[in-house]
Amino acid sequence: MPVSLSSGVRDTLVTIQQTVAEATLSQTRLATGNKVNTALDNPMSYFAAASLNQRAGDLSGLQDNMQQAVRTISAASSGIDGMTKLLQTAQGIATSAAAESDQTRR
Repeated sequence: MPVSLSSGVRDTLVTIQQTVAEATLSQTRLATGNKVNTALDNPMSYFAAASLNQRAGDLSGLQDNMQQAVRTISAASSGIDGMTKLLQTAQGIATSAAAESDQTRR
């Protein structure tokens, strides 16, 4: 038996379906944090966002590399400082030894 709907009920059903579709879209946007999630939503915006996300990833990688380089240089600087202190200590000992008049103690 076919079901017949009045135009008012049909309009209400269409409105409810549109509301559900919009609510689903809003939930997807909230869940992902993206205004455009697929190329079907808005192709130009989607591909522009994909390009910008790729660029952000590249920049993040470069930032990680720079941070590693800074840590390497800091470690090298600390090593040079330690060697400088060791050299100063050795110079002090050599100066003390040179000032000693007793050959056995020198």
